[in-house]
Amino acid sequence: MNGKEEVWEIVEKFRQETLRESSQDLPVDVFTLAEITLRLDVAPFNDLFSKHCIDAAIMLDFSGIYVDAEAYILWERGPVWKQKRLRFSVAHELGHFALHQEIASKLKFNSLEEFRQWTRTNNGQKYSLEQAANEFAGRLLVPLDRLSSFFDGFAARFDKEFPEWHANDGMRRMFSASASDKFGVNADVIEIRLDRESLWPAE
Repeated sequence: MNGKEEVWEIVEKFRQETLRESSQDLPVDVFTLAEITLRLDVAPFNDLFSKHCIDAAIMLDFSGIYVDAEAYILWERGPVWKQKRLRFSVAHELGHFALHQEIASKLKFNSLEEFRQWTRTNNGQKYSLEQAANEFAGRLLVPLDRLSSFFDGFAARFDKEFPEWHANDGMRRMFSASASDKFGVNADVIEIRLDRESLWPAE
């Protein structure tokens, strides 16, 4: 990966090929996308988070995704923040599926931990595999056109009454919190997208 623009190109092609008529639905239904559209196995994995500090992990042969068993059980009735975290985690693994399957197929991994170490280091390349998967997940779950539209509506409400709103960190956090429910991600994901998409960079 040469950087975020290359990831963006891949994720938009992925969106067109996999989401199609549901591309406007928010939040993105990552489990339907994984299990039904991509025909990936989603396998609950006991203590995945407690042992490895992750909610999800792509299988070594890219045939499916392991998901922390407790988080998976609580998917539809657990705390909203956990649902949002799991949605991003699964989208991150879909990023590995879309971006790194070909290169990983040429390597041999003996364990999940060995594979995870490879994704972190990527042989010292500047734009790591983990960064790329995060960028994929962020762009997949928070499409630029939808975020821009939400941002424009927010801006229109405050331009007259509070013309300096754009320079206020509290307003930026408020926007991120309100957008987080719409997109089904935690507020910090929205703040990162504002930076990465140059919509409202942090001062």
